[in-house]
Amino acid sequence: MLVLFQEGDQISLDNTQILLAPGYLYLVDYIFLATPEPDSYMQITPKINNSLRLLYSYFAPTGSASRNTSASGSFTIPVTESNTAVSFNLTYPATVRNIDISGAVSVTTIHKINRNGCR
Repeated sequence: MLVLFQEGDQISLDNTQILLAPGYLYLVDYIFLATPEPDSYMQITPKINNSLRLLYSYFAPTGSASRNTSASGSFTIPVTESNTAVSFNLTYPATVRNIDISGAVSVTTIHKINRNGCR
């Protein structure tokens, strides 16, 4: 992963995950652009602590005339007790021989969480 801008130390990265420090409510925005085969699809599903979150997933079909597709979404994560890992899972049909994909993920600290909730 390539970091273009980062402020603060609540968010860190390893090779495949975004690590969020406890005590904050985070907003995660994502967009992915891809070129799978025509008449196909891709699905992007966020994973929080290695658990797929289908509610936040995006199914992106392609048509017969175009291979281009995109997937985007936003969700919040309250991290209260311990570090939380966020990653993204890409799914596409077995008939797709090649898929070119690029994207961006933005994580914003929204609120500090104290014992009584957000402040």
